Amino acid sequence: MIYMINPIFIILFNFLTGTLCLVYGVNLLSEGLEKANTEKLKKILTTCTGSLPKAFVSGAFLTALVQSSTTITVITVGLVNSGLITLSNAAGIIYGANIGTTLTAQLMSFKITEIGLPALVVGLLLGTFSKKRSLRNLGKIITGFGFIFTGLNTLNASVPYIKESRFVYNIFLKYGKSPVAGLFIGMLATMLVHSSSATVGFTIVLFNAGLIDFSTAIGLTLGDNIGTCFTAHTAGLGGNIWAHRTAWVHTLYNVICVIAVLIFFRPFADLAQNVTLMLGQDKSRLVANTHTIFNVLGAVIFLPINKYYINFINTIIIERNNKNKSKNKKKRG
Repeated sequence: MIYMINPIFIILFNFLTGTLCLVYGVNLLSEGLEKANTEKLKKILTTCTGSLPKAFVSGAFLTALVQSSTTITVITVGLVNSGLITLSNAAGIIYGANIGTTLTAQLMSFKITEIGLPALVVGLLLGTFSKKRSLRNLGKIITGFGFIFTGLNTLNASVPYIKESRFVYNIFLKYGKSPVAGLFIGMLATMLVHSSSATVGFTIVLFNAGLIDFSTAIGLTLGDNIGTCFTAHTAGLGGNIWAHRTAWVHTLYNVICVIAVLIFFRPFADLAQNVTLMLGQDKSRLVANTHTIFNVLGAVIFLPINKYYINFINTIIIERNNKNKSKNKKKRG
């Protein structure tokens, strides 16, 4: 007697497995890149951020190098906390980091998921049998890519079953056309997995499968950018007022940019679509391009007004007690 597996169980299994592979892959990739460049990260951030433009370029370059805006932001919070860089330059790093992290989403938008298993095999062999630390780190990086593309493949494998299941498909039909619902889901998901890259990857899968429309994909992407701020606040919990201000620089920057996009939602959506067409790309690249355009526009708007933004942060984020006021008297903004 042949028993048929309920499509909902297959969908849940693929969703959990694919999401775990995706999140683990992004974390492993970041860890491998970070370990290969740990000393360089702190050195560049402390020596090459003497001005706002330098800080911005350093933030973008280093985040593209380690593929983790969270890592760069947490290091930045620590450096501001210790007085090694100013709050103004820390803001420049954060603007740049938001752009640098979009590289992962761009890579995930290419149709190269079939390299997942070969990358896993090569990466695990290098990581397990290599005696050199540099080769082991390279193995971690390749394994990370392997898990990312294997996770995307697994999530894609659920699409036929979602369309087959009337119950699940109706859920997507009902909530797959709401940018506001997408925003809150993206924010909560990113807070849980601590990786905007992973949730953007998931958004790419849903949009390319036709399970959500473009407006909801934008909502999810906007939510990802807010959700990723949670880690910066966690890093600043034990710090001084400057660490807290750095975390709020990151959060309010993303929140203000998201509100601006919601106000000008249609022009923003048209811009993302037009840029994708101008680049000669199809809709499979649309979510990744939207993610990049959002963060580039944010930097373009905030860099010229950074001085006023930092004054605003210093005004609204104040010390609750004056115990360490003399210690923090030195101007860092």
